[in-house]
Amino acid sequence: MLFLCAISVQSQDFTKIDSIITAYPNFKKAEGLATKISLDFSSDEDKVKAAFYWLTQNIRYNIKQLYNPKKRSYNFRYRSEEEKQQKLQAFKDNIVTKAFITKSGVCEEYAQSFKKICNLLHIEASVIKGYVKNDAQEIGIPSNVPEHAWNAVKINSKWLLLDATWAAGYAYNKRWVKKFNSYYYNIPKDKIFKTHFPEDDIWILRFGRMNLSEFYNQPIFGTPFLASKTELLTPKTGIIAVNSSKEIILKFKNLKNSSKVYYSFKGQRFSLKPAISIDGNITTLTIKNAAKNSFLYIFFNKEGALEFKTK
Repeated sequence: MLFLCAISVQSQDFTKIDSIITAYPNFKKAEGLATKISLDFSSDEDKVKAAFYWLTQNIRYNIKQLYNPKKRSYNFRYRSEEEKQQKLQAFKDNIVTKAFITKSGVCEEYAQSFKKICNLLHIEASVIKGYVKNDAQEIGIPSNVPEHAWNAVKINSKWLLLDATWAAGYAYNKRWVKKFNSYYYNIPKDKIFKTHFPEDDIWILRFGRMNLSEFYNQPIFGTPFLASKTELLTPKTGIIAVNSSKEIILKFKNLKNSSKVYYSFKGQRFSLKPAISIDGNITTLTIKNAAKNSFLYIFFNKEGALEFKTK
């Protein structure tokens, strides 16, 4: 996963959390961290934010596993459903234990660790497995298997969605860049399907109506777009047909006039500025000499905002 989220946005304020968590010792077990959090924070919301923030600051993404994935398998026998669940939980607990000891992992380590801490804090949480897309090459090509895990947590009778993996940093040139991104704590429910698609129908029905094909046919949305109030009006999908005039037109609603917008196609050395027209709260970008069978990248203020595939 190449995370298109290189900026840190303050959709959630972690100033208070940071001032306390930064002084924490190097916990080797989830139990120690949960005990300390319960002493330092009183509300469930602050406890959850503390657990989330600690993981993003202390668990480093295993970049080798990203580029050379190894399939996890766990075979065991059981005589009852109760025994089955006990052994499954032992397997998950082992994932958490290794993550705390090595301070390294992939999405499964982040997600299972967050749920374990919430369990210890007596806060209801779930691990959600499903699909994500991070690169324009994936547009229009649904994956056969879910490849990501994130969390939902219930606070004040409402489910919050969060992804500690994506909040911790991003991959760049086969290196892990640690950079906290608060957007992925309490991800807006009306935007979750722009980046994440659950495998389990129950989570799909809770937050919207979309199928897997529709999910993969969308553009790639970066944090500068997601964290703003900007809406993409056209095109409706992530695949753009370049006509004989070789022009591509994109229309946005509520794009800030102060935003500096640029674009490039795959292989271009420098980004270019599109022709821009503004009518009220509608902004139209016109890109000339568009390349066919390529990838189009849109930048807001020098940060990756959108990716499309052209044909």
